[in-house]
Amino acid sequence: MPEFIYVAITETGERVSGEIETRDQKKAIERLQRRNLTILELETVQPKHWIWLLLQPVKGTVLALFIRQLAVMLKAGIPLAGALKSLQPQEGPVRFKKAMARLYHDITVGYSLSQAMMKAPEFFSPFIIGSTRIGEASGNLSETLDNCATHFEKEYTYANKLKSALIYPTVLLTSAGALVTFIFTFMIPKFVGLFLDLSMELPWATRWLVNTAQFFQTYGMVLFCTLIGPVSALSWLFLNWARTKEGRFRIEKIMLKIPWYGVQIKNRMLAQYFRSFGTLSESGVTLHTSLHLLSRSLDREILSRTALAQFESIRKGKRLTEAMNTYKLFPQMCLEMIHVGEETGQVGQMMWRMASFFDDEMTRGLDTISKLVEPIVLMLLGSVVAFILLAAFLPIYQLASSF
Repeated sequence: MPEFIYVAITETGERVSGEIETRDQKKAIERLQRRNLTILELETVQPKHWIWLLLQPVKGTVLALFIRQLAVMLKAGIPLAGALKSLQPQEGPVRFKKAMARLYHDITVGYSLSQAMMKAPEFFSPFIIGSTRIGEASGNLSETLDNCATHFEKEYTYANKLKSALIYPTVLLTSAGALVTFIFTFMIPKFVGLFLDLSMELPWATRWLVNTAQFFQTYGMVLFCTLIGPVSALSWLFLNWARTKEGRFRIEKIMLKIPWYGVQIKNRMLAQYFRSFGTLSESGVTLHTSLHLLSRSLDREILSRTALAQFESIRKGKRLTEAMNTYKLFPQMCLEMIHVGEETGQVGQMMWRMASFFDDEMTRGLDTISKLVEPIVLMLLGSVVAFILLAAFLPIYQLASSF
């Protein structure tokens, strides 16, 4: 269902902005008019297109620096519009400069920062939009933006560590691919002709290698042309389904079950959940309001549904620990710490401690996998190349042994 953001004037002449989710623009106008609002602007929020996952318009470090500078200026007491005007980029991608100019314009006409960010999904992820919405609701926008900048810097560090760990295996994979291509293209056909002339019985490994090479040489292009259409259509359908709430929810559940990667995703989810919850709690936002905001602001569909279900449980009179205990997403340690926080009145502090804990767990997990990737890839490539070389040279050894 499409989401709209609006700027309107109330009966008392007050300028207000907000978000509304409805079928189409006509329905949105009707709902706003029933509230006796005079609409000044009404725009559809376009979801982030999948192409931006491949074509990143701006580096994460640039965005992190922009957000950090904005947080510093807000802490210094500079109004939001003035801070954005001062931070207009003079260099960088044209799309980024236009997006920042549009961001400043939207603030001046009455949109909140989170709503203005929603109009540039190619630059601002659901995470930062949701975090900004939480900062606006809690009154700690500058601190929240500072945390967002730290989050982006950590993500950039994680990505660099992973890239560094994958450089050597990538070089090995490229070299091994070139070697296998050379063997299949030049060596195998010559060996096969030689062995057939000598009427030799080839070993099973060599026969398998020869049959595989002949199959791809004969039917490779036909297979490619046959599959490219259905694969493209299925990919398009999958990407469109993955953009729906149900699609995201199903995909996230599958991701959590992937060895190691699922643990990393879960740690990131929990760190985001507790950091956002802690910000709201320490700012004095009520538990009901906090959970309602979290259900609309968290970028993971699992977290949003979890927060919404907790909100309903709290409305029925349950305590937070009881509501959290219903879901398998939270480890027992988290439930115990939240229980202690409820008893001592320090729920916000406990949330922040758990956010730091899961951040550290992410770092340790990445360090571990970066150390394991290289030897694992070496073992796999070594096994594949050894098998190919064995299959290629075993008949030569048999031929030499027969003399």
